[in-house]
Amino acid sequence: MDELDVRPTDIAIVKPAISILLVLAVIAVVILVRRQPRKNEWTCSVCGQVHSGLPTAIGGQAPWRDYVPEAEFEQRVKLTADTCVIDGKDFMVRGHIELPIHGHQEPLAISVWTSLSEKSYNHMMEHWTDPNREMSPPYFGWLLVRLGGYPDTMHLKVQVHSRAPGVVPWIELEPTDHPMAVEQKSGISVDRWRELVGQLTGDGS
Repeated sequence: MDELDVRPTDIAIVKPAISILLVLAVIAVVILVRRQPRKNEWTCSVCGQVHSGLPTAIGGQAPWRDYVPEAEFEQRVKLTADTCVIDGKDFMVRGHIELPIHGHQEPLAISVWTSLSEKSYNHMMEHWTDPNREMSPPYFGWLLVRLGGYPDTMHLKVQVHSRAPGVVPWIELEPTDHPMAVEQKSGISVDRWRELVGQLTGDGS
């Protein structure tokens, strides 16, 4: 068999070509990886930052903008991290709707705002720092947010349960066939947890 006629110049040409192809292949892989959806990343609606890992607490801001122009905020709204009063007659409190997650000890806590009557609000404030405030009876209210991942949640009936000082109230939905009320009772799967995080934070499809 004749010997292959391989000249040094041929090798000099092939080596750089192989190197270029390898570099292009690496770049292509990096681009594909970056384009893959990162299922466990989510954007906080409060701080605007991207976080990794599925959160166990999600929430939004008080819905005062639905009632008052921004320019009138200082004159008409009294807002804290947990309460909101508009014009001295509309009373709101922040609480958590908790959905048990199958296979996990900690639930998914969705921070929401609910209305209270003036009487209920005043009673809650009178006992706000009471060490035994969780002994207070639940307060009736109406949910004041629309949550992604569910049919309309605005004005669902709720019971607001006080908890120990420093712990936000627990929001119990009226037992109905609304999907959120059903999931509060029966819990959610990890896949549903991931889906809800995307829909509640605006990162879902």
